Amino acid sequence: MPFLKIVNVSKVFTVGKGAAVNALHRINLDVREGEFVTLVGRSGCGKSTLLRIVAGLVSASAGHVEIGGSTVDRPRRDVGLMLQKPALLPWRTTLENVMLPLEIMGKKGRKYRDRAHELLETAGLSGFEGSYPRELSGGMQQRVSLCRSLIHDPAVLLMDEPFAALDALTREDLSNELQRISARHNKTVIFVTHSIEEAVLLADRVVVMSPRPGEVKRIIPIGVPRPRTLRKSEQTEALAQASSELRDLLFERADVAEAAA
Repeated sequence: MPFLKIVNVSKVFTVGKGAAVNALHRINLDVREGEFVTLVGRSGCGKSTLLRIVAGLVSASAGHVEIGGSTVDRPRRDVGLMLQKPALLPWRTTLENVMLPLEIMGKKGRKYRDRAHELLETAGLSGFEGSYPRELSGGMQQRVSLCRSLIHDPAVLLMDEPFAALDALTREDLSNELQRISARHNKTVIFVTHSIEEAVLLADRVVVMSPRPGEVKRIIPIGVPRPRTLRKSEQTEALAQASSELRDLLFERADVAEAAA
């Protein structure tokens, strides 16, 4: 039985002088508990909009989202959200930034502080608990942001291109870190990315979305054992084949249009 269900979700935005923009059209997707799903598609296909609907930050024009059998109609404490920019508070230390969601929820105590230290250790940030954001690299700031999104132990983690602003080596490093953390904490993850390699490296299934209005064009299972790496290994051929299939799907419409011209 799916843990997260997206049922016939459509979204229409009103822009300008009452003009309508169809962002999403009848999206259906079932996600199992503990599954890692990536969303890929061209810019403007509605990936981020869909993620915000799942998070309860944006209302669907039609359809609904269910998590654990209950309908999402507002932001929920069992859902964590990580964005492209870490958005750390500059006057708070690493530990204080990680603890912020718990403070907002009114949760205090030694066990929560111990959990924060455990997450920071898992993310390779031991020794930086007292550092301020200005003292951390971009990759380290994103690790802090990841710990912050996990501190209240959400059942679902939503990630909107969290590594997009980082250099290639840091992205790969954090992708490997995310694999390890999500497996250890058994999180259900929906991850938006423009990177085909990142999608294949991380996902149990890759959802390919069509250009606007966004629809589910194809769902590709990635049957490669974990842990995965983009470096040369016995997985290289299988990962390359999945990446090639994704590229064919994403460039399909562009190739048709070019041939017609």
